[in-house]
Formats: sequence, structure tokens, C-alpha cells
Amino acid sequence: MELHDALAELVRDHGREILADDAGFRGVLDDVLAEDQASTGDINLLVDAVRFDVLTPLVTMIDGGADPTRAVEEAGLRLARDRGGDQGSCSWAAAVLGYAVGKVPAPVIARYRSQRRTTDLPPPGAPYSPPPAAQWPSPSAPPASAPPTSAPPSSWPPAAPSSSPSSSPSSGPSSWPPAAPSSSPSSGPSSWPPAAPSSSPSSGSSSWPPAAGGGRRRRGPVLWVAAAVAGVVVVVGGVTAAVLAGGGDDPAPGPDPSPERPVDVSAAAIDERYRALATSISTGASDCEAQDPGPGQGEVVQCAVPAGVLRLVTYADEDALSAARSARLDYRAGTMTADNGTTALYEFDPERAGTSDPALVYWDSRPALQSVTITGDATAKIDSVVASYKQTQPRVQSPTSPAHPTLREFINLNMDISECTRQRTFFVDETEESRCKVPGNSLVVNVGRYTSAKGMKGNRRYYRSKHKEAGKNGGKQGGGGTWQLGDGDPEGAYYAYRDADGRTATVYWDWDKADCYCYGVAWSFDGNLAALEKWWPSDE
Repeated sequence: MELHDALAELVRDHGREILADDAGFRGVLDDVLAEDQASTGDINLLVDAVRFDVLTPLVTMIDGGADPTRAVEEAGLRLARDRGGDQGSCSWAAAVLGYAVGKVPAPVIARYRSQRRTTDLPPPGAPYSPPPAAQWPSPSAPPASAPPTSAPPSSWPPAAPSSSPSSSPSSGPSSWPPAAPSSSPSSGPSSWPPAAPSSSPSSGSSSWPPAAGGGRRRRGPVLWVAAAVAGVVVVVGGVTAAVLAGGGDDPAPGPDPSPERPVDVSAAAIDERYRALATSISTGASDCEAQDPGPGQGEVVQCAVPAGVLRLVTYADEDALSAARSARLDYRAGTMTADNGTTALYEFDPERAGTSDPALVYWDSRPALQSVTITGDATAKIDSVVASYKQTQPRVQSPTSPAHPTLREFINLNMDISECTRQRTFFVDETEESRCKVPGNSLVVNVGRYTSAKGMKGNRRYYRSKHKEAGKNGGKQGGGGTWQLGDGDPEGAYYAYRDADGRTATVYWDWDKADCYCYGVAWSFDGNLAALEKWWPSDE
């Protein structure tokens, strides 16, 4: 049985409560799962996903109408940010938990499983089972009685078995072990284990690392020493064979690996590197530290700011930035989103969304291949996060007016678009929302656009029900049905009514034009329904 199916069965048998406590959840997995169902790394990752409460926002997004794949990407990005690690693996963990509670389909899990390594290694400090010394694989796997006939690989894991090494055996390894260049081979690996190869070693083992009879969590520390000694034997044997094959000549020295350059996290250096995003990105920042870059990232710097945490990322290429942007720019309630292709900006207000997620501001630059995220701490409001954003003198500005061309056309039907100002959305799946003033009138008007007709029609059903309700509970119904331009065909829905207490009159209208998915709502808080309908050129 696949791991995700086993977990779904556990939830069916014992309820979702087993996903509420990470310590209890780990105990259940250790007791129930067979050794071949999950690696220690898989279990660590799933337990961390429970500990960081990945499931709650994931379910909230999907129940709110978000596409499961998009929701999993967002949940994985959050887990990667909170826990560390690559987004692909974290998204896999989110998908597995979502599948277990019936919110994520199996194909989404398969998508992320295909992107993960053969063995997902545990984070530092987690228990790990190294392979026994007797099964240490060598790239060429010569008979045990014969001396090695080829040099050890210049990197680990070795290249795919189908390609034979073409480098001279006298070159020797360029770096061994693969960890810090300054380490001597005899000191043993400074980072264990090396990354797992995508296919089985040439020794014929069906899994990597090769299994030992003791089990995933029962191997002792003695094997670490044995494996390290075996690694040294492989290296020394390879060098000896190179000398013999070369007729006794001294082997040519291998390339001297250059030490990794430290990341300069001084304020001046950070301001210089990220000047495409802000004039002074370090303003208000302290305790800046370089973080381990994830896949597709060249540099990650994290600093403390008064509102929370500032995170700076430089990407390896445009695809990596596009993936990060796509994962960040969602359409939850409480968002402000702008993307012109070259730059993008995103704000999230948890109070408006009704969630406990942190407030944040994100912006990026495609030409610079860089992004900035300011994430508020547990008590930070969106206003304090925006203040930290503005302090940096950002070169990517928050949008101030309606952006989508069809929405602008919709607004211009009966309002002046210059009187409309962008605001964070109130509803899930809105791409944007604005509040518009009506000169010489006390009306309050909101206009917005959904990602699809489905969202707009859901809004339409709500206001249609309120229109019907007004005719039954002592309120007053105005026009209801459709509106059109002149004598033309119906263009969209229209509902006008006054509530039962007589204090609020409402007009709702939307537009069926392709690619619009637009709506407008106008309120008169003095209850003057006649004046409201006179303002709006309805079909009544």
C-alpha cells in the first residue's frame, strides 16, 4: 500500500485527531507503517507538516474554492519557509495530508512525488541509517580480490552507469568527501550521507542506501565509522591503481576546489545587491544571516525587522522566479495582487481573510531575478508590515487604481474611473477590488473582478436571494432581473432592494462580457432606494 493510502486509512479508522499532535502522529507512524512504506526522511517531513499546521490553511483554501494544486503549492511554500528545505518536498507532504482528509486528489501527490529525490533525507539532527561498510558501493564495483582499476569519481553520486568515465585515472578525485573542501578524506565525511542518486548504484542494489537487517531506526553508530573507513579504502585503492596504470608516474594534481565565498550580509552590501527592488532594503533590518538556498535559488538572506522577518531571495534563473511568483500570488480573501510581467506585488491581510495566517507583503523583479517577502510576526497587523515595506523605498509600488482593462470598461459604464481606488479583496478568487466615490453623492460603491465566471455567478446568487428576502420580511424590492444598454440584449444581472430596517438600500449589478467576471455593489446608508436606482441607469 502506498504511503498516502496508508495515511488515509489511518484517518478513516481513527479520525483527523491523529493529525492534531505531531508527537502522537509520529508515534502512530512508527508503530503502523512498514519499513518499505516510508523513509525516516518522509516521516520527519510529514511530522513537521503536522507540527507547522499545514493542513488548516490548505483545507481553508480548497474549501474556499481554490484549485487543489494551487493550494498545495501555497501550503508547500509556507512549510518550506517555516521549516526549511525545498518547496517540492514540502508540497508533497502537504498533498499527502490533504489526500488523507479527502481534500487533494491522488494525481497531485504523483506530480510532486515525481519531482522528489529517490530518498528524502532527514533534516540535521534526525536519526539516519547509514549503509553498512560491507555494502559500500564503488563506481566500477571491481571484484573484491582484484585491486581497483579506475579512479574514484570526481563527484558523488557517480554519473549514470550508461556513460563510461572518460577522464584520466591519474586526475584523482576533485573533492572527497563531497562536503567541505578543507576536510581530509581520512577524517571521514563532514556531511552524511551524500545526495542519493536517482537510479540504483551499479552494484545492483534495488534501493539506496542498501538495506541492513537492523531496520530504519535500529542501526548503531559503529557503522558510521565502518562506512567512513570503507570510503577511505576506496579512495586510496583508486589512487594506487592510477599510479600502477600510469607506469609509476606521479599522478597529476587534481583541481584545487575554490572555497565557497561567504555571503556579505552587511547593510551596504545588501542594499547594493537588491537595489533593483528598493532604494534601501536594509532600512530597519537587523541580525541578517545567509540561509541555505533551496532548489532554483542562488542566495537567501533573512533579517529581523520591527514587523517580523525580511527574506531576500536571488533566483538561479527566470523559471525559478516564475515558479516562486506563481506560488505566492494567490487569490485568497484579503489580498492585493499586481503582476505586469516585469514586476509583481502581493499583500495579504489575515483580518480581512478571517484567518490566523501572518500578514505579509511580497514583491519581485524579473530582470533582477530577485524577490522580497516581509512576513509579520504573530501580533503584527497588515499596516505595520506595509510600513516596513514602505520604509525600504520600494521600486515596485502597490497598485492604486483598477488594472484589468475589461473591469475598467465596466466601471466607465456609469462611473468615473479616476474616482476608484484599489483595496484588498473581501472575497475568495477575486483578482482585484476597488472602492469608488460618486461626486456629490454619499453612495458607497465597490467594484471587483473574479478569476472566473463561477465566482461572479456565486456573488449573483447571493444578491438575488437578498432581493427575494426583501420582499418577504418587510423590506422593499426595487428592480430585479437584468440590465441592458439602450434597447440592446441583456448584459448582466441587476438587483435593487432595501433591507427590513429601512436604513440600507443596495443595488447589485454584474456583466456577462467574456473575460470580465465583473460586479458592482452600491449602498445608500440613508435607505433612499429611489435615489440609488435613479443614479444607476437600470432597465426599470
